[in-house]
Amino acid sequence: MKPSKFCVRVFRNIKNILSEFWMAIRKVLFSSQTWKEILIILGLSTVIGLAANFGLIKKLMTGEFRQAFVSKEEFPGLVFISLQEAEDLWFNQQAIFVDSRSEEEYGKGHIPGAVSVSLEEVMKGKKNLLEQLPSGRLLVIYCEGGDCLTSLNLGKLLYKKGLKNIRIFSGGWSEWTAAEKPVERDVKK
Repeated sequence: MKPSKFCVRVFRNIKNILSEFWMAIRKVLFSSQTWKEILIILGLSTVIGLAANFGLIKKLMTGEFRQAFVSKEEFPGLVFISLQEAEDLWFNQQAIFVDSRSEEEYGKGHIPGAVSVSLEEVMKGKKNLLEQLPSGRLLVIYCEGGDCLTSLNLGKLLYKKGLKNIRIFSGGWSEWTAAEKPVERDVKK
């Protein structure tokens, strides 16, 4: 067989294959059954996605996420830090650690040397809690971690009161204890 006849035969086979492929694609795309199935899949995906993220959607609708965002222009001194950064600051005694959880949670356990300044108590009007924080030192504020926003909200409050060198340890108490870092507990007398 001559090379030119072979090339023609290969070209015709390729042309036939592509033609059959295109006809099959057209048949699928223009079938009403296909579009019904696509719509069913999209509808089910939407319902499952909404159901799986109901808690987040609820928080978004109630405005809880707004307080979780920090504007760098409004709060340039608030910086989020990792567990490693928090541990380094604690180990080298370069910061005062501030526990923003309730006094009860603080008593059950906290980062050694941390000062208890419960956001809950500050919001109730106990301003003297803020007076125990020196203005010139670096502050590392933490709470429970995860969805807890008390450390961020306390950080914003302290920033507005004039304390400008603030770090937020967003992993908080749960990340600290999960990493088996040192803890301190208040002993009841």
